Amino acid sequence: MQKLKWAIARLVFIIAALAATATGNILGFLLGPLYSWYFFNDLNCFKHYRHFYAITACGWKMVLAWIRDPDYRNMFAIPLVAPPMMAADLSRVRVRATWPKDTGACNGCAQCCTQRFCPLLDTETNRCRSYGSFYWRYFNCGRYPERLSQIEYYECEKWEILDTPQP
Repeated sequence: MQKLKWAIARLVFIIAALAATATGNILGFLLGPLYSWYFFNDLNCFKHYRHFYAITACGWKMVLAWIRDPDYRNMFAIPLVAPPMMAADLSRVRVRATWPKDTGACNGCAQCCTQRFCPLLDTETNRCRSYGSFYWRYFNCGRYPERLSQIEYYECEKWEILDTPQP
């Protein structure tokens, strides 16, 4: 039953995001509190409206990359029934010993965000505005990285794959 809930939540988000993108984000403005909650974990959309168009433009870029680049498409496919995650699975990956910063979350590394020109990255603080939100937990951000191909794609210096799975 839990897996069905995760699948429905993802499908509703995908449909809502595609509808907003297809309407040039007019739907995003009309359903502002919903989109604000999805991306910022906050129903007060007036604080976040300035980011809505940038999110839409980024959405279009992601769709085009997904269509054009099979490596991108395959690398970031998340099963609809996958559980939401707040951090990488430490039974599969670990922080490199050479990484100079704290090990939790991104902490100083925004390589994947900057390469994708993610509008959710606050460049002044180098932190994600969407951290902990529905979008973060249910899609790629909260589970990055899962595979070596993701680390290589983003030239990530923070993470490495474990040779053997940990119990």
